[in-house]
Amino acid sequence: MNIIFQQFFKSSPITGDALKVIFNYRTFKKTYKFLQESLFWSREQLEEYQLVQLKKLLHHAYKNVPYYTKSFNSLGIKPNDIEDFKDLQKLPYLTKKILKENINDFKAKNYPKHKFELITTGGSTGEPLGLYLEKGIVQANYTAYNQSFLDIANCNFKNKHSHLSGSENLCKYQAFGRVMIISSFYMSDKNLAFYVEKIKKFKPRFIVTFPSAITILAKFMDKNNIKSFPSIKTVICGGEIIYEEQRELIEKTFQCRVHAIYSHAELVVFATTCKYSYNYHIYPQYGITELIDKNKKPINKKGEMGEIVGTGFINPIFPLIRYKTGDMGILANQKCECGKNYLLLKSIIGRTQQFIISKTNRLIPLLGLYGLVARCTQNVKELQFLQEKEGEINLTIVKEKNYSHEDENLIKKSFSIKFKDEINLKINYIEKIPRSPRGKYQILIQKLPIEF
Repeated sequence: MNIIFQQFFKSSPITGDALKVIFNYRTFKKTYKFLQESLFWSREQLEEYQLVQLKKLLHHAYKNVPYYTKSFNSLGIKPNDIEDFKDLQKLPYLTKKILKENINDFKAKNYPKHKFELITTGGSTGEPLGLYLEKGIVQANYTAYNQSFLDIANCNFKNKHSHLSGSENLCKYQAFGRVMIISSFYMSDKNLAFYVEKIKKFKPRFIVTFPSAITILAKFMDKNNIKSFPSIKTVICGGEIIYEEQRELIEKTFQCRVHAIYSHAELVVFATTCKYSYNYHIYPQYGITELIDKNKKPINKKGEMGEIVGTGFINPIFPLIRYKTGDMGILANQKCECGKNYLLLKSIIGRTQQFIISKTNRLIPLLGLYGLVARCTQNVKELQFLQEKEGEINLTIVKEKNYSHEDENLIKKSFSIKFKDEINLKINYIEKIPRSPRGKYQILIQKLPIEF
């Protein structure tokens, strides 16, 4: 989900890609207007829209996209055989491996060459992936979805706002000074004090950030009794899983609601939180989202966990149908107070690799491990888990000044109580946890294969 978080920056009217949105402003305006009109459609209206878009997509893919022409023919299926959502299960799942091996066969033949724009994912799972977008059109559409999301917090791309992201520059400005970008690469106490002063002076209306980065800033502010910034109305987190302990700290420090966004470079799922709930609302206008269990069967029971599968509507130049994202979600399956009839996920756990394997071969979500450390002590600046053997974890910690042996003993004791003999924990220390080229850091490095 990382590169599309970067697209939150790139496809908004604030950087070089702003021209693409401006040149395709009619597309942005049309999509944004449609989203406003359809926000509170009934479930029946939304499903009718999805079914129309699905049939349109299938006919287009079969006629114009070599991969689907071959796939449908080999299965003896024609687009008209898919009459409802249940029939969608007749089609096979699409994996990243299949996509990588057949990338050119996913390009629609009825688009001219100049319409294709190649992007590359960050490869957070160790598998970078090349994808094609419809140049300008996708940026305009995606910006419309982002603005619809910002409406929830009474914010607009025209507002002054700040990004805490993977910039090589300590601090820089864009969009004629309307956007301030500060780097997540250089988060020492000296630079954090500098960031605080910059934010105070700049007075942004909202901040877009990785959860890990804003958590470090919040801890610094909390430790130094620095008051929140009155101008900031919301903090928007994406690109990484946000943990409950992170959200609580950020909201306490910044005195505003934290919103989260979930989406992909593959353009198959778009989901956000709202002002009434931290559940993820999956936008049905964007595509069709399925949740499947380990036997690849649909999940429809509240509280069950499954893999997120998406069929996207906004990029027909490179259509992905029943794409397995590799991300795990927990179904909420209820209507939100906000009134939208959207599919809800209680939480998004992240990649299938975001689990620890115990000695008894039990899968333990990273969510639980991160929270356990956070509840033990406030003296951990950053942390990272590494697993290379079943039932064993290496925990690397960047210490705050007040960190002591007492903190270490408390963490070890809590793990022992929580997991008993299922996990052996080893703790080591480091000055700084390295970031990815996009400014993120992995909270878990999982070297073992995870079979869900």
